[in-house]
Amino acid sequence: MSRYRKNIGDLGENIAEGMLTSNGYYILERKYCTRFGEIDIIALTPKKDVVAFVEVKTRKDSSHGAAAESVNKTKLSRIVKSAQQYLFDNPLDTDIRFDVIEVYTAGDIRVNHIENAFPDVSEFIDF
Repeated sequence: MSRYRKNIGDLGENIAEGMLTSNGYYILERKYCTRFGEIDIIALTPKKDVVAFVEVKTRKDSSHGAAAESVNKTKLSRIVKSAQQYLFDNPLDTDIRFDVIEVYTAGDIRVNHIENAFPDVSEFIDF
């Protein structure tokens, strides 16, 4: 990955983390890595009843489609498997969901939080 892309990704994750914390979320992990892949942000919702596994996608603009559209089946499978590893290592008594936060940097920064972006991940779960 080029240094530029890493810097843009880090910028988007910083913006997403700030947005989440300002909305009452508690950040549990950032850049959680497993052998399956990385989860950008793991956060507890304000009511502390749901853990959100958040993929952050940063783009200059949406001229080539929404940033969330780049989360394909392969990426989602890696996120779900990494989430399973997190839950195995950190048993929690909460519901879970998979969110996407889109960050657009051209002009004024725009952030779009898509809660429960993938409501059915059953095909990716290993039992």
